[in-house]
Amino acid sequence: MSAAEAAAVAAALAPDEEQFQTNADLANTDSALVRNSLTGSAWTLVSRVTGLARVVAIGAVLGATFLGNTYQGIYALPSLVYYQLLAGSLFISLLVPSLVTHIRNGDRARADEFVRGFLGSLLALASIAVCIVLVASPLILHLFSLGVSNEAIAADQRRVGLLLLVLFTPQILLYVIAGTGAAVMNAFGRFGLASAAPTAENLGIILTLLISAAVFGTSVGISTVTTSEVLLLGIGTTAAVLLHAALQWFGARRSQISMYASAGWRDPEVRALLGRIKAVLTYTGLEALLLLATIVVANRIAGGLVAFQLALNFFYLPAAIITWPVTRALVPRLAAFHQTKRMGAFRDEFSQAVGLVSFASIPIAVAYGLSASVIAEIIAFGRLDGEPGTTYVAVSILALSPAVITHAWFTLGSYALYSQQNVSVPLRGMVVRVVTTLLLMIPAVLTEGASSLALIGLAIAGGTLIGAVYVSRRVTRGLPRTDFSVARSLGRTALASVVMLVPAACAWIALSGLPESKLGDVVRLVVAGSLGALAFLAVQAWLKAPELRMIRGGVGRVIPARHEGS
Repeated sequence: MSAAEAAAVAAALAPDEEQFQTNADLANTDSALVRNSLTGSAWTLVSRVTGLARVVAIGAVLGATFLGNTYQGIYALPSLVYYQLLAGSLFISLLVPSLVTHIRNGDRARADEFVRGFLGSLLALASIAVCIVLVASPLILHLFSLGVSNEAIAADQRRVGLLLLVLFTPQILLYVIAGTGAAVMNAFGRFGLASAAPTAENLGIILTLLISAAVFGTSVGISTVTTSEVLLLGIGTTAAVLLHAALQWFGARRSQISMYASAGWRDPEVRALLGRIKAVLTYTGLEALLLLATIVVANRIAGGLVAFQLALNFFYLPAAIITWPVTRALVPRLAAFHQTKRMGAFRDEFSQAVGLVSFASIPIAVAYGLSASVIAEIIAFGRLDGEPGTTYVAVSILALSPAVITHAWFTLGSYALYSQQNVSVPLRGMVVRVVTTLLLMIPAVLTEGASSLALIGLAIAGGTLIGAVYVSRRVTRGLPRTDFSVARSLGRTALASVVMLVPAACAWIALSGLPESKLGDVVRLVVAGSLGALAFLAVQAWLKAPELRMIRGGVGRVIPARHEGS
C-alpha cells in the first residue's frame, strides 16, 4: 500500500485524536464522511445510469411483453438470491466491521486470512444455493407464472424461463466473489472501483441485447422465441456478470488481499461471524420475499413487470448514488466509534448521515412525484413506447416516490445497528416492514392494470416508512444527545423542497412552446430541474444548513486526495 493509500485508510477508518478531538469539532468528521461518500457516489451514478439504460434496452428490444417479463424476472433471480437472500448484506453488516478491527490493528496477514476464510465459506453456501435453485426450478417457474391467466402463455414462460434459469443461476457464485472484493475495498477506504465495476455488467448486457435485436429482430414473442436467441441472451448476460466479478476481485488484490478461498469454517473468528449469519440471512430473506411478491403481482399484467422494473430503477437510483455510498462510508466509521466507546461521536455521525441523505432524497422524491409522466414519456422506447407502457411506468414512479425517502432512513438505521454488531433489531425491523407491506399489497392483487401497479408502489412506501421509524428509534436509544438536530434538518429540507417547485413550474410553463418530442421534454425537464435545484440550494444556504458545509468540506478533501494518489 502506498503512503497516500495508507493516509486515506487512516482518515476513513481511524477515529484518532487529530480527526475527532471533541464532539463539537464537526468539520473534519463531516468532510471525511462526505469525501468517502462522494468517491463512491460518482462511480455509482455511472453504474446506475447504465443500469437504467440496461432496463430501457430490455424494454426496447423485448418490449412490454411476457418475453420481457420472463427475461427480467429470471435475470433478477440470481441477484435476488445473492443480494437479498444469501450474502448481499453480510459484507457490510458482518465482514466490514470485523475486517476494520484487523486493519486498525495493522495486522494485514490476519486480515488476508480472515477474508479468505469468509470467501470460502460463502462460496460453499452459494454452491448449495445454486443446487437448490436448479432442483426447485419447476416450482420457482410455476410460482413465477402463477398470475398469468392464459395457460399457453404460462407454459411458454416456464419453457423459456427454465433455459434462462440454468444459464443465469451460476451468477450467484460470481456475485459472491464480486461482493467480497467490494467489501474488502470499502474496509480499506477505497470506494471508486467497487462502485464502478457494475457498469461493466450493464454494458455487457446492453451489448447482448443489441446483438439479439440485430440477429433476431425486435418482434419476437414468448411463443415464437427460438432456443438460439435464448442461449444468446443467457450466455451473454452471464459473461457480463463474470466481467463485473473479475473487476471486483482485481480491486481487492490491489489492497494486498489474496482473494483465494479457504476452508473458513475452521477459523474460530469466521465461525463466530457465521454464527451471526442466521439473523442476517433471515433479514435479507424477508426482503427477498417482498421482492418476489412484487414480481408475482406485477407479472399478472402483460408488460407490468418490465414497467415496474423501470420505475424501480428510478427508485433505487437515489439509494445507489446517495444512501449506499453514505452507508458504506458510515459503517466502518461507526464500527470504529463503537469499538472505542465514543458514543457521542457515534450519534453525531449517524445523525449527520440521516440529515445528509435526506438533504438529497426529499427533493428527489418530490421531483419524481411531479414529473413521473414526463419521465415515462422520455424513457419509453421501442415496443414499450405508447399505451399502456408509458402509463404503467408513470404510475409506478409516482407511487414509489415517497419510498425514496423512507428506504434511505430504513437502510441507515439498519446498518448503524449492524456496525454495533447488533443483528436482532434490524431483523425485527425487517419483519415489521415486510408484514406491513404485504398487508398493504392485498388490494393490488384485486385490481388490474395501472391501478395494481400504483397500489404495489404505495404498499412498498407505507411498509418501509413503518420499518424506518422502528429501526431509527432503536439506533439512538440510550445514546448521549448532541447538538445536531435531525428534526431541524428535515424541516429545512422540506421547506426548501416546496420552495423549489415555484421556479421549476415557471420554467416548465415558459418552455411549453418547444416541439412535442422526447428531446423537447428532456430540455424542459433539465431546465426546470436545474432552476428548482438552484432555488433549493439558495434556501438551504439562507437557512445556514450544515449539510452544505459538510458537502463543501468533503469536496474540498476529495480533490487533494486524488492529487496525492496520482
